[in-house]
Amino acid sequence: MKKMKKQYLITAILALSLAAAGCSAATAGTSSSDPSGSESISSDMSYDESSSDTIELSDSDGKAEITEGGTYIITGSTSDGMITVSADKDEEVILVLRDVSISSSDSAPIFVSSADKLYITLEGDNTLSNGGAFDTVDGEEIDSVIYCKTDLIIGGTGTLGITSPSGHAIVCKDKMTISGGTFDITSGEDGINTNDSLTISDGTFDITSGDDAVHTDGTLLIDSGTFNISAAEGLEGTVVIINDGDITISASDDGINAAQKSDELSPYVEINGGTIDITMGSGDTDGIDSNGDIIINGGVISINGQSACDYDGKAELNGGTLILNGEESDTIPNQFAGGEGFPGNFPGNGELPEGFEPPEGDPPQGMPGGKRTQE
Repeated sequence: MKKMKKQYLITAILALSLAAAGCSAATAGTSSSDPSGSESISSDMSYDESSSDTIELSDSDGKAEITEGGTYIITGSTSDGMITVSADKDEEVILVLRDVSISSSDSAPIFVSSADKLYITLEGDNTLSNGGAFDTVDGEEIDSVIYCKTDLIIGGTGTLGITSPSGHAIVCKDKMTISGGTFDITSGEDGINTNDSLTISDGTFDITSGDDAVHTDGTLLIDSGTFNISAAEGLEGTVVIINDGDITISASDDGINAAQKSDELSPYVEINGGTIDITMGSGDTDGIDSNGDIIINGGVISINGQSACDYDGKAELNGGTLILNGEESDTIPNQFAGGEGFPGNFPGNGELPEGFEPPEGDPPQGMPGGKRTQE
């Protein structure tokens, strides 16, 4: 196992390195913050290659341990490898993935137990995969290909393919920002999962997941990006805000879901722009589902399925275009709470269609007289 140590601390403001000789800027960065008022995270992906270390992986030497802050360029390929990061909590670590391929049969190819922040810069074509099992590491129950216990920032101009047949693709236990890159993710569980907040300012995402494609317990903020999603649920957070982007969702449960995952936030969905196309599976599914409000101020939202929207608070259509099963609507229907219904489906006045015979026993969830449980 390689043990990489450096004698300098990474500067707290990475943008200063743009003025230094030999500086390589992977992508221009911005600072983002979420509505919960948490501290912003710089998404500047620049780094100084002249003061970096290079780690070349191979089948015979596929494991590397990083214990101090700095910039590490990862290259090579290994069929059973792992990068571990255990830096001091005041040190930042930059991993530059440069045409690297890391597979692990029983763990995470990238495991970050401690650091102030972890930056992953994508250059060239990169692949990370897990074989379908996750062993406990230092008492930590790892369940993803990238497993990070610190703030995580991913960007760059390269690609990242992730395969996780029985777990998540990316897990961040803190705040996460994605500022660029092209992602091809296949996972048995969530594609991207964060405990705090998730900001996506750019990128191209092709995600096929067995559970949520993109999930955060806090605020999900999408400022831009192209998304092609096939999953049980497309986008989920306590708060979901979409300012722009080209988003296509095919979901067997909810397309966009604002569920109460955090005690510090009140759930709502807010759409201010972008193009959103949601196709729902049959059954008790909703295009947009909110434990609180749904606010649409702009954008073009098209929903195809049995139920357009389900919300427990209020709904406001202040701008934009809402298309339901091919028909433009000037209101946001509430399918199971006495709203005006969904074109081509049951009326939303709390009554069953004439001639409908309900089954014997308790009414099913989602039907008049039954219980509507938010997932």
